[in-house]
Amino acid sequence: MSESQTRLEQKVDLNLLKPKHSLKKSQLSNDLLVVLKARVAEHPSTYQLKLCQEFLLYVTKIVEELVKKSDGINKKELVKDLFKQLFNLQPPELLVLDSAIQFLFDNKLICKVARSKKVVRFLKKKVSCLF
Repeated sequence: MSESQTRLEQKVDLNLLKPKHSLKKSQLSNDLLVVLKARVAEHPSTYQLKLCQEFLLYVTKIVEELVKKSDGINKKELVKDLFKQLFNLQPPELLVLDSAIQFLFDNKLICKVARSKKVVRFLKKKVSCLF
């Protein structure tokens, strides 16, 4: 541990300093990208899924569930960043991805999981714990 780091820990409690505004937004965005990458990495041969519309719909639905309106994160840009990091997409490919996401949005294919399904799943978990 360096001398300056030791001195910093003695002088300031870093837990009291919280990121705000754009720093908080970028931190949340990076955290979401890490979670999404881990979830997407569960699928075999993800490189072949680069142009798969069903895979894109799956990812956009996950993003729809994870990102709240109050977070202030552009969901479309988040999906594009994820695909750019996973597949090293070039600008022409990003334009195709952008239009594919817009198509899914325009046709109302991107939607959250119904609250009734969430309630049923929650109740099944609770009932199975009882027995």
